[in-house]
Amino acid sequence: MASTMRQVRFPLKLKLLTVMIVLIAASLIVFVGIALKTFKEDKSAYIFETLLSEASSEQIILSQKLGDGTFKIKNSNLVFNDADPVPLLKEQLEKESTYDVKIVIPEQTSFLQWKNGKLSQVSPLEAELLTDITKQSINQAVKEIKLDGVKYLYAYDYNPQLNYIYVVMLSQEKAFSVTQYLINKSMLYGVFILGMAMLLSVFLAKPLTAQLETLFGMTQEIAKGNFTKRVSIKGSDEVGALSDSVNDMADKIVVFMEEMKEKARLENEVQVAQLVQSSFFPTDSLSDNVLSTHGHFEPATECGGDWWGFYDQGDWRVFFIADATGHGVPAALLTATINCCKTLLGFIQETRPQILSEPNEILRFMNQAVCGAGKEIQVTCFVASFNRKTHEFKFSNASHTPPLLFNGGQAELGKDNFQPLIEANGPRLGQKLDSKFDCETLNLKTHDTIFFYTDGLTEAENAEGTRYGERRLIKSLVQHGLGSPEEIIKGVMGDFQVFISDKPKDDDLTAVSMKVIS
Repeated sequence: MASTMRQVRFPLKLKLLTVMIVLIAASLIVFVGIALKTFKEDKSAYIFETLLSEASSEQIILSQKLGDGTFKIKNSNLVFNDADPVPLLKEQLEKESTYDVKIVIPEQTSFLQWKNGKLSQVSPLEAELLTDITKQSINQAVKEIKLDGVKYLYAYDYNPQLNYIYVVMLSQEKAFSVTQYLINKSMLYGVFILGMAMLLSVFLAKPLTAQLETLFGMTQEIAKGNFTKRVSIKGSDEVGALSDSVNDMADKIVVFMEEMKEKARLENEVQVAQLVQSSFFPTDSLSDNVLSTHGHFEPATECGGDWWGFYDQGDWRVFFIADATGHGVPAALLTATINCCKTLLGFIQETRPQILSEPNEILRFMNQAVCGAGKEIQVTCFVASFNRKTHEFKFSNASHTPPLLFNGGQAELGKDNFQPLIEANGPRLGQKLDSKFDCETLNLKTHDTIFFYTDGLTEAENAEGTRYGERRLIKSLVQHGLGSPEEIIKGVMGDFQVFISDKPKDDDLTAVSMKVIS
């Protein structure tokens, strides 16, 4: 058995683990990211507020110590009410603290800072930041600023009475050192949690993937043609139901294969039966100096229940056409019985030489044989004996469709030129063991033509459910009846096929044309 099973290059276990880990990691990263961002924002707000509070409180303390007055620049030195403020500022600004502090004196066009006992200009960035005091009257603020390549949190509080700005600075690295420590700790915990989640995912995925691997192994065995193996997976979930389905599928495949073997055997036997039945029929065309005959047979299935043939002996030719009820192999078996009856005429003639001229007796003999074959199937049959010298035509009918007699030597044909041979009609073969049959005699002339057929021709329906019928048959014979037997059959079957189109036939079909040519 050819296998089309694809090669597994990325097992389902890895897919499940990958999906679970990605989902867990993504969820954890998003959660930790949001949490850390919120924490950092809250921490930043707290530090900003602390810095501003520090600048404001220190400014108030310094102002209380200084009392009333104003800072001035005199002789490039910082003075307060013409006094030297250095000792006081040193005590205030140089005390031990986490922050960097300084005093900034706003001048008309610049800002001077007093830091570490020295007076100097502030940096342009710092000066731009402090202009908000004069331009927007913002006396307190906390902002981020970069000085000498270092990022600072810069808080100031302006005292307009004493005309000075108290500045408190703290480097961002120092300000957020604790925050960064907490962030790093959180990341470590996040990695630990992710690792535990991955480990848990492995244990959770293993039972499921193990069951699926078992099912996959089962399908590979089925692909190799091993239909006896079964898989046992307990559980009431989808995987358990799938295992039951796979087992059921394997059982049905076994049954199906047995059925296919039986079907193949029967098809082979039917082919043999079809080959045997084909030997029962004569060649399609037969001609001599007196008679010309052409026949056509189409079974509805591989074997048919229609049959036609003839038996020649001396001046007599005995012609047969029969139709067993139904079609297929049972009907075909009965045609074998009838064909045997035809073959036995030679043996019967040894004791009854006149039987070839008694079609009614031939039917009685055939009825005995059909009754002996069983009563399930009956046969309609028309038997005719034709004498080549006298043109005497004797016939007997066992409920078969009456043939049509017409003369094909006329200039043209009409529907009134056709004579159905309805005389000497009796019961079907196989109906009763003691059935009797009558005989009718005609004298045929040159060009007289007889068209024999089974009811599969006239009772056939097209796609619309309309029957072909006797009227269409006679219309076709009017058109083609002046030709040879072969031309008649081909013309009638051509018209029939146009009417039926592609609709499958429901019954066997036989048509035979016999014409007296001299």
